[in-house]
Amino acid sequence: MEVFLLKSSACLAIFMAFYKLLLETQPMHGFKRLYLAAALLLSFTIPSITFVEYVEAAPLTVETPKLQAHLAPATQTATSFDVAHILWALYILGVLVFSIRFLKNLGRILINIQNNPKLRMQTFINVLLQDATTPHTFFNYIFLNKQKFEAQEIPEEVLLHEATHAKQKHSLDILFVEVLQIILWFNPLIYIIKNWIKLNHEFLADRAVLNQGTPTPTYQNILLAFASSTNLKDNQSSLANAINYSSIKKRFTVMKKTSSRKSVVLRSVAVVPLITMLLFGFSEQITLPKETSAVQAYQSEAKKQEVKRYNALAKKYNAIPKETRNIALEDLKTLELIYGKMSKKQRNEAQPFPECQNNQTHNNGACAEEIAEYNALAKKYNKMLTKGKNIRILKTDVDRMAYLYAEMTTKQRASAQPFPELPEPPSPPAPPEETFIMPVNKTEVAAFEKRIEEIIENQEIYDEVSMIEHLNLHTGNITPNLVPNTFIQAPPNPPEPPSPLEHVRTLADKNAVFYLDEKEISYTKAIQLLEENKSINIDLRYGTDGRPKVKLSLNPIEINP
Repeated sequence: MEVFLLKSSACLAIFMAFYKLLLETQPMHGFKRLYLAAALLLSFTIPSITFVEYVEAAPLTVETPKLQAHLAPATQTATSFDVAHILWALYILGVLVFSIRFLKNLGRILINIQNNPKLRMQTFINVLLQDATTPHTFFNYIFLNKQKFEAQEIPEEVLLHEATHAKQKHSLDILFVEVLQIILWFNPLIYIIKNWIKLNHEFLADRAVLNQGTPTPTYQNILLAFASSTNLKDNQSSLANAINYSSIKKRFTVMKKTSSRKSVVLRSVAVVPLITMLLFGFSEQITLPKETSAVQAYQSEAKKQEVKRYNALAKKYNAIPKETRNIALEDLKTLELIYGKMSKKQRNEAQPFPECQNNQTHNNGACAEEIAEYNALAKKYNKMLTKGKNIRILKTDVDRMAYLYAEMTTKQRASAQPFPELPEPPSPPAPPEETFIMPVNKTEVAAFEKRIEEIIENQEIYDEVSMIEHLNLHTGNITPNLVPNTFIQAPPNPPEPPSPLEHVRTLADKNAVFYLDEKEISYTKAIQLLEENKSINIDLRYGTDGRPKVKLSLNPIEINP
């Protein structure tokens, strides 16, 4: 806090120095009004601006400091604690004093408005006071002495001067500075810039009077007459704009001041490099290491086979009129499951989702427990993907989320957590090759064993002859080839295994049970799936009763021991 106050005070001092040197005596009073208000705002805004620079993280070297035990820090902490309490007490006391002063002045103005006769003049209201007072203004209220106003002793120039204060809403500037003075009552720069703002208001009102054709000497004599009424200042409020505000000499000087257009433009443009310099000099600059994301953002998508399956079903049911459309439960769940996985691009390119007239199978959508379960899982993975670190995705969770998302209605999805944009799962391992054991009769077995014995006998003769040829090569003698002229016929190739479709038809004769994603289906449905999708995954097992169990799935099948 101390550093912020010092920076803001330094910024305000530089803005004020620029104003004093280049702007104060120039007849560009409208620009000066904006400049003084902006100087107050920017002096507290610039120190609070933070520029962040991201750099590559460097390895940190941590040094372990030596521990020294002494009692001095504890004493210093206690002393600092006491000083802080005293300073805060003084600050709060000052805020209370200036708040009471502000409310007192404001209440005084409101009482004068309430208890004195008022006369509306166009958009302004003249408040006629019994007390002797100089003309002053608060918003649209112009306070005048009743006797002088009724006797028409107040010059028209004075009334025009006060009307300018009301028309240009100078009271807004004064209220802003007064509130700022309550908060920063300890900063002397606030008092100085408040006087500059009020003086510039007088410059603006004086310029408006002179622009109406009033001779400068005449108007100056009127100002001198009101400036001599020092005994009337006691009836004015610090929140009002009075015609006899001090610095008459400076007001006379500014009335005669003229500047070229080039000078006005150059002085106005000079504010830009001033603000730039303060922005780089007093704003905070911090350096942070770049965070590397372990996983890049990835838009989850359905597989091509799944999209193809979805389009086929959607096209089939969209061809049926909505009034008579009746979607099978299995097909509806398949449609919703795949649609939940699809990206926005895939949904735009795919067939529209076939809707039912009465929302036949999901009248109420997911229940409260299912929505809560989905929100917990989706929030978990969305948070994990946002951090980009230690991402562990369980297939059971993804399948469960997809199922719950498919169960929900459109309204429930809109109010639920967004479906996580999960990265693409790794490619599944190649399925193990299935071994088919074909039954063989006894005659074929006997012939096959006899053939093996003949091969073994011929192999022994071949080994002996090869050894003799090897010995004769060393002696130089040539011996006839003793290998019998017999033709050894290779064993026949094993028969090709049946195709999955043929094998499933064979299993049907064995009273097999068929499943699609843990859902029991008929033999006809299984044959239809195999004919439509050649790459469907098959898991064949035998139950305890000896019946084959054939599991089909468009997704990879996990084989649990």
